[in-house]
Amino acid sequence: MVITNNLQQASFRLRIDALRNPLATRDVVLDIHVRPRAILSRRRLLKRAADYDAVILQRKMLDPIDLRLLRRHSKKLFYDVDDAVMFHSRPVGPIECWRTRRRFRAVARSVDRVIAGNDYLANLFRAEGAVVTILPTVVDPSHYRVKSHAQTDHPTLVWIGSKSTLPYLQQFTEVLRDAARRVSGLRLITIADVPLPNPPLPTEHILWSESTESTALIRGDIGIAPTPEDRWTLGKCGFKIVQYMAAGLPVIASPVGANREIILPGETGYLPENPAEWSNAIAALAGDAGKRQSLGTAGRCRIEEHFSIDRAADVWAELLVR
Repeated sequence: MVITNNLQQASFRLRIDALRNPLATRDVVLDIHVRPRAILSRRRLLKRAADYDAVILQRKMLDPIDLRLLRRHSKKLFYDVDDAVMFHSRPVGPIECWRTRRRFRAVARSVDRVIAGNDYLANLFRAEGAVVTILPTVVDPSHYRVKSHAQTDHPTLVWIGSKSTLPYLQQFTEVLRDAARRVSGLRLITIADVPLPNPPLPTEHILWSESTESTALIRGDIGIAPTPEDRWTLGKCGFKIVQYMAAGLPVIASPVGANREIILPGETGYLPENPAEWSNAIAALAGDAGKRQSLGTAGRCRIEEHFSIDRAADVWAELLVR
């Protein structure tokens, strides 16, 4: 049994829904339920946990009263998380902070195991006494076309994201402007639900859709993932980096959180520490198709070995059956 708050949320789609078929081939069936808002309906659902071999609570931190009810009726209780849900991405009042912290501690101390998307999240839960397995957010490699790199007069950076992460790219405009001065013909493609306002170099915006993202990605030559460092971004699981590497693109990303865990510097991409290193990395890759190809090929292999949906299904199947 899986309990989630939103079937459309990326976290659910990528970490749970995508696993339904691979787990079914391993004799594990996921029965997915959206957590009801009405109290009586919600508590009826929580009591139904007794009918299942295991329960996966996906991302949502329950109120301690609901959590105790779920714990009482669950044979095994897992909590899957890929964001710093114990913190807030925007300022909130002290009561809301206290409520969130209370729920976080209750979850950490109640579940049998936490499945965390990166080391940072894992350590936060371990500090509260939880048993943790680290399982990054993964992809189906077969979904992604693989870039074949060649020399070009218009080397193209690509960024994939959403309006919630677009500010990270906006904070990066001076680096992009400097890179455009150094690299003749440099362009940018953004793949998102909204375009980048006032881009500092020639930019094409492609509206994101699951069916077209693979084709859109390989129109770029270098995947970029600028990320500021704070306790919210440290909880991010670097999914855009996994996507770039699945598409055979070399990656340049900020050395923040899971980015360090995914990228092998010099082998699959670069982790520049400052604006000058960013510009140098972009310039070096923009003019060297052979380097882009070797990094991209190594990145694709790394995804197939360590960040594939089959590997995630193997981990979940072992945990659930055991």
